[in-house]
Amino acid sequence: MIEIEKFKELLKKKNKLAVFVDGPNVLRRDVNLSLREIKENLKTVGLIKICRVYLNQNAPSKLVEAAINEGYEVVTTPSDVDVCMAVDATSAVYNNAINVIALVTRDTDFHFVLKKAKEMGKATIVVGAKENFSSALRNTADEAILLEGIKKSKEVENKEVKKDEEKKVENVKSKEGIIAKIKKRITSGKSSKPKDAGNKEQNAEGGKTTSKTV
Repeated sequence: MIEIEKFKELLKKKNKLAVFVDGPNVLRRDVNLSLREIKENLKTVGLIKICRVYLNQNAPSKLVEAAINEGYEVVTTPSDVDVCMAVDATSAVYNNAINVIALVTRDTDFHFVLKKAKEMGKATIVVGAKENFSSALRNTADEAILLEGIKKSKEVENKEVKKDEEKKVENVKSKEGIIAKIKKRITSGKSSKPKDAGNKEQNAEGGKTTSKTV
């Protein structure tokens, strides 16, 4: 989480953000950032006035639906997604109603957009995954928000679930072991004093057998 309070002091006025998400770059399986988490982090900076996610025209319908449900404007294009996003982001740089440009990407090429935004007096934020994040983007933007990603969160969650399952298995085995011991004791208790027809017992002193009649 970035130092939001210090960043707000630098801006000195109500922040109005334009957010642009490079879908193919950060919503892919090996990165898989959460659209909800992205938005929640940026909302702490100011009001989001433009919120777009850029996808290839062949993007899964479930992904498009999920983005819309999170309040994103979905832009699909048959051509290069990064070019389309760069053009829109650059246009937002010249929008007087916007004073913060936020780019969600790992693509180093977008550092040119960040530079132009800073030249025009806009504050800049870059959002990405902690792993393999571009140092050029981080060093160009005023602030960087680095997130874990859904994949990382799920791995932690799966480990916890696995631990719980292992504990349950251990508990079951422990109970089964206790039950088995009890059964063994009961069985051995019954067989320790066998009774024959005449109730013969071994004489401890002489080793002779005596017969008792009831």
